[in-house]
Amino acid sequence: MKTPRRIGILEVARLAGVSATTVSRVLNGHADSRISLETQERVRATANSVGYVVNRLATSLRTHRTGVFGAIVNSLSGHYQPHLTSRLQAAAQRRGVELLVAQAKAEAGEVAGQLRLFQEDFFDGVIMVSDLPGQQALCDHLDRMGKAHVTLGAGLTGPLPAVVTDDRHGMTLLFDHLTGLGHSRISFVYRVSRSALRDRLSIYQDVVGGSAGAIVGDVISFERNDSDRDAFKSILASPMTHPTALICGSDGLAIEVVAFLRDIGLRIPADISVVGYDNVPDTAYWAPPLTTVAQPTDSLCEASLDLLVELSNLPLEARITKRPMRFVPPELVIRASSCSPSLRPFSLA
Repeated sequence: MKTPRRIGILEVARLAGVSATTVSRVLNGHADSRISLETQERVRATANSVGYVVNRLATSLRTHRTGVFGAIVNSLSGHYQPHLTSRLQAAAQRRGVELLVAQAKAEAGEVAGQLRLFQEDFFDGVIMVSDLPGQQALCDHLDRMGKAHVTLGAGLTGPLPAVVTDDRHGMTLLFDHLTGLGHSRISFVYRVSRSALRDRLSIYQDVVGGSAGAIVGDVISFERNDSDRDAFKSILASPMTHPTALICGSDGLAIEVVAFLRDIGLRIPADISVVGYDNVPDTAYWAPPLTTVAQPTDSLCEASLDLLVELSNLPLEARITKRPMRFVPPELVIRASSCSPSLRPFSLA
């Protein structure tokens, strides 16, 4: 039986009408702005049509690069992080690079153990998604191992280099929307166990503190326990000072808050407006559809991969010296969970 002829890079280049160097850079995930997206797509389509497969072992031996990256995510459950992870993998596929994802262990020491896999020569760098246990120590460890790394979505106080949503702009959008509707009693609901919400809490406090009394409100802890729920209910029971609008630190928190408010007899938004943050999938189909800030998920993922590839191409000394933080602007999505404050008092069940 005759062995099929192996298609080489030169033939892919000829069929795509580009140089072999261009084919190599595109298929190994090293394309930059000098190679147009149209050309990149043509090269990948041509390679797929003729069955060309990159020999990553040969490439690694020649260049000490593989085009394979790792990602560690805090959780593959919940609302936002699974969505973010899937979009990160889609962005990697568009770039022709491999991205292998692992869910973080519960303890910092266990996460450090997971990094041994990503320290192998087979990986060019690591994206750490959100707030992992002991994340700064993990980044320091990767620096010592000579591995490029980028932190995605861990906030303003997270390790560098990083790509984050411009939460200050996002929170300003929510305040402008609510005050424009006539709200002045606006409280913030957060969960202390979620360190990723601390920046949004700090920004809320800055805005309220800088409003010269035009905006008042409470910071409301909403852990999954009876004491927090009882305290929340007490705040709502005060007829003269209860909030007319709630900013929830995340959409996942917002859906729990909406369920709690309904259980105690309140209507959203007739009695109280509720807004979230993230714009996770399906928020448009909640009852009521949630007003929220849309995290630019695809842009965050694209920027994270671009930065990781950029850093992995730098010499180690330059990589450690370079510690950028790149911001991606969010957008306000107005839906039915927010409206002007009611003029009539409400009663709790």
